Formats: sequence, C-alpha cells, structure tokens
Amino acid sequence: MNKSNNFFLSWLTSRSLKFWLNTATFILIVVILIAARKDIASAFKDIGRADWLVLSLLLPLQFLSYFAGTEVFLTYLRDRGQLKNVNVLEATSMSLELNFMNHVFPSGGVSGIGYMSWRLGKFGVSAGQSTLAQIMKYVVQMAVFMAMMILALIWAMLTDQMANWIAVATTIAVVSFVFILFFGAYIIGSEKRMRSFSRFFADKVNLLVFFLSFKRKKEVLSPETTEKFFLDFHADYVALMSDKRILLKPIFWSFVFLICDVSLFMITFASLGTFVNPAILFIAFGAAALSGTFMVTPGGTGAYETIMIGILTASGVPATEAFAGVILARVILILLTLVSGSFVYQRALHKYGSFRTEEKS
Repeated sequence: MNKSNNFFLSWLTSRSLKFWLNTATFILIVVILIAARKDIASAFKDIGRADWLVLSLLLPLQFLSYFAGTEVFLTYLRDRGQLKNVNVLEATSMSLELNFMNHVFPSGGVSGIGYMSWRLGKFGVSAGQSTLAQIMKYVVQMAVFMAMMILALIWAMLTDQMANWIAVATTIAVVSFVFILFFGAYIIGSEKRMRSFSRFFADKVNLLVFFLSFKRKKEVLSPETTEKFFLDFHADYVALMSDKRILLKPIFWSFVFLICDVSLFMITFASLGTFVNPAILFIAFGAAALSGTFMVTPGGTGAYETIMIGILTASGVPATEAFAGVILARVILILLTLVSGSFVYQRALHKYGSFRTEEKS
C-alpha cells in the first residue's frame, strides 16, 4: 500500500506546471460544458440554418490570412537580402505548412519556428536569421494587435457593450505589453546590457528547471550559447533600427493578418444572421488566441472556444448565438487547416526529406 502511495505521489510531483495548467483548464471546460449543455444543444440546431454561400467566403479569406501571417517575416528576410527565389506559390505553401505544424504539434509556436527554420534553410537562410525573423514577426504582430486592441477597447466602451471586468483585463494586458516592449527595447539596444541579461536569463531558467524537475536537471541553457543568441539578436536589432522602414511591410502584413482572422468569425456569425460588434469580437478573439498558445490541444481547442464564448456572452451576445458562431467557425477553420496543410506538408517532406530526421541529426 505504501509503495502504491509513494508511486502516486512521485507521479504527481513529476508533472510539469504546463500539465497542471492544462488539467485545470480541462476541468473548467467540462464544468462550463455541463452548465451550458442546453445552450450548446440549441446552438447545434442553429448551425443547421447557416447560409453556406456566405460561409464559402471563409476558404479564400483563411488562405489570405495564413499567407499574410507568413509574409510578415518573409518580407523582412527579403528586404534584408537573406531570402531569394521564393515565389508567391512557394510562400503560400510554407504558410499552410507552418499553420499545419502549429496545429498538429502545438507548443506555443515553438514547433512552427523549428520547422520554418528547417524549411527556410533550403533557400540559404541560416537558422539564426530565420529564428530572429520569426521572433520579430511575433513582436510586430503583438505591437499591431495591441494598437488595434486599444482602438477596440475605446470603441466598445463608447458603445457601452463591454463588461467592466473585460475592460479592466484588456487595459492591464495592453499596459503590460507596452511596458515589456519598452523594457525589451532598452535591454536589446545595448550590447553590455544584453550580455548581462543573457547571463541572468540563463541562470534563472536553469534554476527554475532545476526546481521544477526536483533537482534532476541542473542546466538546460548554456551561458555561452545563450549569450551568442542574444548578441545576434542585438546585432539584428541595431541593423533594424538603422533602417526602420524595413518594418513597414511586416506592419502592413500584420494588420492584414489580424483583420482577416477576425473577419473569419464575422463571416460565420453573418451566415447565422447574427451581428456582433467588431470591437467586442476583436477583444474576444485576442484573448482566445493568447490562451490557445498555452494549450497542448490542436490550435488551443477547448480553452480557445471557452474564453471567446465567455467574453462574447459577457458583452451581451446571446449564449446560443455565441456558441453556434464560435463552434461553427472553429470546426470549419481547423478542418481547412488540417486538410490543406497536410497535403503541402507531405509535399515538402517528399521534396526536401524528413524534417524530424534532420532535426535530430
């Protein structure tokens, strides 16, 4: 009996923080689904009355969304002279492959970054250049997203269609990101500060992993490797600041990407004959997208829908309509991603070899 108890305790203590966060989220989703079972049943009935001609607009719009998301960093690499001979067809293929990877192997975008570094390597882009370009993509997208979030927040508050707690949470998120952005620029702008930060970062990450692994792993980040990475990042940042115009195209494509993504949900709600305030929809989409990066399920499935529906209903959208619109959009979009992405992903593996094999070698 004691051995069984010890084994169980050992198993519990060996689980990662992400495991417990996902477990708690899963339990919360189950509770919400049980509580809202009547609304869900009504929502599925409402899906049957959707205008499928309107829904057909999702296909080209999703392709444009994925293409725009990849162009954020491809245009940056092209303007830096680090990427050549990639036409529109190849860029579209890579965008579908990237989103397929992030859905099938979700890990906060890490799988996608690794895959795209391997993919761009076939065109002469180094792993460091590719990684830095993709990090730039997330920073620019977040900056554009927060700017649009501020406008959405002002719009929603002026129309008095937002719950107070949503307004407060959104404001905290925006202020936090602005602080992180300026603090990050302050650190990155100095080689001396970057060296100091790289040592601090490596030490703290190793200490955290040492604590979470119950003293089994002492070092996961090498101070020398970490310093080299951050100094490369600093050099790229200095080059970028010397010609800020190079960010104009990434900013434009980030804007296109976000507009397309939110419009996908607007089209779905329109097919059901429901109008949702675009500002509220944008805030709900943003909160859901951020939460989805921490889930191990494809595309953050579960947490994504729960958070988006919760914000929409708290903002006055009838629960039945919120369930119907969000669920229908997510099912269609995930299926389109998996079907189209699997085809181009297999094509890339057939053409260039096994990504997993090369990654391990």
